[in-house]
Amino acid sequence: MAGDNRKENTKKALLQAMVTCLEKNNFNDITTIELARTAGISRSSFYTHYKDKYDMIEHYQQTFFTKLEDIILSHDGDKATALLEIFTLLAKEELLSTLLSPNGTQELQNFILNKVRLLLSKDLGETFNPHTLNPTERDYTSIYFSYAIVGICQAWISNGKQESPSEMTNFLMKLLP
Repeated sequence: MAGDNRKENTKKALLQAMVTCLEKNNFNDITTIELARTAGISRSSFYTHYKDKYDMIEHYQQTFFTKLEDIILSHDGDKATALLEIFTLLAKEELLSTLLSPNGTQELQNFILNKVRLLLSKDLGETFNPHTLNPTERDYTSIYFSYAIVGICQAWISNGKQESPSEMTNFLMKLLP
């Protein structure tokens, strides 16, 4: 039992170290030595848990991907509730927020863009008269709104998440079709 707690505490320390390192460095510039030093553990302890920093982030991202997938699926057609849950998750998850920053990983940012597009795509078909936008135009419209939403999330994070998740959701709902 004590070993499990120590293992979890080490993983938490490493995730927090990644947040600290990402605040000043690009993900690609961070080394496992720097992560271990920042977490207050040895390099060999780092390698006990992960193969490298990519493996570490992959484990974290998979957990997040599952959470995001659950949010989108459980609120199919209810943009406001889905967005509120996403902003609430971003408000709580410091590493997630940091990974969405310019220093974060492109993989996570692309995943979120695609999930937001899925969330919006159904609404775009219903909001616009099918004769107004052809399928290609609807696709470009979903890309436009997805980048806008992710950009707003990134700006919110960069500005210190001063507005509540509810305020951000209400703002985005005013902008979306």
